[in-house]
Amino acid sequence: MSSFFNLFKKRNAPLACMMSLDQGHTHTQACFVDIMPLSVVELFQSQGCASCPPALPLIQDATNNPNLLLLTYDVTYWNPSSGWEDTFGSTQWDSRQRQYITKWGRNSLFTPQVVIDGVSDGIGATKEDVNQVIMKAMDLRNGMAWALGIDRVGNDLRLAAEAPEADMVYDVLIVTYDPMLQTVKPRTGPNKSKKIPHRNVVKELMKIGEWSGGISRVALPNTKKDGYERVALVQGGIGGPIIAALKL
Repeated sequence: MSSFFNLFKKRNAPLACMMSLDQGHTHTQACFVDIMPLSVVELFQSQGCASCPPALPLIQDATNNPNLLLLTYDVTYWNPSSGWEDTFGSTQWDSRQRQYITKWGRNSLFTPQVVIDGVSDGIGATKEDVNQVIMKAMDLRNGMAWALGIDRVGNDLRLAAEAPEADMVYDVLIVTYDPMLQTVKPRTGPNKSKKIPHRNVVKELMKIGEWSGGISRVALPNTKKDGYERVALVQGGIGGPIIAALKL
């Protein structure tokens, strides 16, 4: 089992190494890159939010990175004032955003909002804003006293940390999302006839188990081929930090 732990301790790995046919190869620092854990960027947006159309392309561009997974949640609380029924909106996503706001002791919601790994957030008005929120989340995550390893073994998720007991009970979640880039043009409201891009629209969020430390397995649900993609998240309860993520 030590080899499994060591997999998640590694900070560097060869990316691309050049070798001269006559002189052989000597590893240098240029051969290595940092291995970053997958970070989850949750974007709360609305088709009835006037601030969203100019910000969304910037947010999507800033999160176009293999170490980041953007998940889009359309909220519904702007529907009455905008006069437009968000085509992807769900009150479940209203609640998820509110859970973060409540956890952080705030009293107001806003869109667009980017939440990184459940620990840092921002408006995402510029690409630099998004990058700063991402860096803050990564600093917080790297400051954890222990790390959780996650991988898939057959039809199970395997979770492992050297800490025999975690600091809390963590939820194991499966998020189902549509990877297709979709554009919506509202027929009414402040964004009438504007093109609003959507990437990785979340279709379902389901809890499948819990983890509280050490090594454990959680059975994955059976899924059909529906064109959607899925990611497993380990999150510290309602509105808590996301400490591990794995694309399935």
